[in-house]
Parts: sequence; C-alpha cells; structure tokens
Amino acid sequence: MHRIYTTTAAALLAIALLPSLASAQAGKILVVAGPAAALESPRGDSRILSEVQAGTFVEVIEKWEDWYLVRPAGAPAETAGWQSGWIEAASLQTPGGRTASGRGGRLMIRGFGHAGGLLFNARDSFQAILGSNVNSTYGGGAQVVFPNGVFAQASLDMFSRTGTRALVSGDQVFTLDIPNRLTVRPIQATVGYRVESPNRMGTYFGGGVGWHTLEEDSPSVPGAQSVSTRHIGYHIVGGAEYPLMRWMWIAGEVQWATVPKALGDTGVSAVFGEKDLGGTTFRAKFIVGY
Repeated sequence: MHRIYTTTAAALLAIALLPSLASAQAGKILVVAGPAAALESPRGDSRILSEVQAGTFVEVIEKWEDWYLVRPAGAPAETAGWQSGWIEAASLQTPGGRTASGRGGRLMIRGFGHAGGLLFNARDSFQAILGSNVNSTYGGGAQVVFPNGVFAQASLDMFSRTGTRALVSGDQVFTLDIPNRLTVRPIQATVGYRVESPNRMGTYFGGGVGWHTLEEDSPSVPGAQSVSTRHIGYHIVGGAEYPLMRWMWIAGEVQWATVPKALGDTGVSAVFGEKDLGGTTFRAKFIVGY
C-alpha cells in the first residue's frame, strides 16, 4: 500500500508542476491577415472590442479550438486602443505567411472537489449493516486536460458511516446493539476524453483503476479491534460540465465501479453471497483551474 500512496503522490506532484507547460502557446507572435475583429469571447456573436487592421502583429495569450486570445504586440495597449481579445484562427497567420492552425483545444490544469450519493453493488449486505444502500460520499483530486481532449486525473474519495452489527438467519436479519463503522477510501487514476462545445460546455467519459481500502471497526466498544483490507477495482465514468467563469466549472457525473472479491469471506456478505465492494456513484463537482 505504501507503494500505491507513493505512486499517487508522485502523480499529483507531476500534475502540480504541469502549469509550466501551459505557456507553450503563450508569447507566440502572429500577424492579422486581413481586417478582423477582436471579440470579448470566442464566439462569432460576441461583443466586438476593437477592429484590428491587416498587418497588425499580435501576441498569443491563449488558444482555444478555432480562436486565439491575443493582445497587441510591440505597442502599448493604450496606443493600440485595445488590451486583449479573441480573433479567429482563419484571420491570423505566422510572420512567414502560414495560416495559423485552429485545430486543437488548450492545455488545462484543474483541481476539483465533489460530493454525491453511492449505491453499493453489495446491496443486501450494506442494507443489513447501515440500514440503507444509498450513502453519501465526498472527495477531490487534480486533472490535466490536453489540447487534443485527452485528460488524466487522480482522485481520492471518502465514505464513512456507522451502523450496527447484524446476524442473518434464513430470511431474517437481526441487528445487534453493537455499533459497526464502515469506511471506504478509494484512490483512483482515470484517463478519458473530453469534448468542448463553442459555448465551452464540456462532456467527457473515461475509465481507470482504483485502490480501495475497506475498514471496519466498533469505535465505542472497549478493546474492539479494527479490520482493514485493500483491494484493486476498476471504473468507468461519464459526465458534463458547465462554465461559470473562464476558470470555474460545475459538473455532474456518474461512475460505475467494480471491486471484485473484496467481500464474501465472512459476515453478512458471506451469507448473502455478495463479493463486490464497488457501486454506482452520482456526483456534483466543483472545478477550478486554467
């Protein structure tokens, strides 16, 4: 498990250092090929900030699909009459006369937090211990979205709830007056693909692997020992996100995970014949980044 945490920490550190890559497009000098308009947003119906004459040199701040966010190059913004704006790639070219490419998106480095509901695959086992099969979960992580739409992320989730120990006899479930706390902590690595529409709303899907820690203890019982086991699982995920600002999004997603052979050796899960610790998670996400 130490290796798992070390690997995950290294991945998160690499993600944290990746913002230096975001400047790959920034600073590039282009030339306006013909009369163009600098717009407030990367949309054709956006507000015009300024008319830009052919031959004007501009410096790239950011690139998004068929648009460049640029500012005047070689002259103070006050002299140029505008500070920055979006210009279509078709209206720009390199100083050597080549048309600027509008293909591809932008590199984004983002962090996120999420909360939602978890529906366990081992429905009867969790129902017997916790009194419900639907439980709350929360967590967070970091993500890199590459210009071609591919993304990679690492995340940590947390579920913890106290129920009671239970016995099963035939079709009857008997709860005991002994508290039983269940804690599940998945560390997950996901890769996938994200598509962004002109209004900057994004949809995405992906899959990956997770390392799931299951702990069971009775916190109020003197001398009671806790049991901790670790298992490998797999998941698929899909969702949609909507921009609140240029650096802030909200999202909703659904994830299905399987953690085979994690249950079923002892206790109520053995009686019910349930072995999968995975489940379906419905999440609301809050994302920030650039």
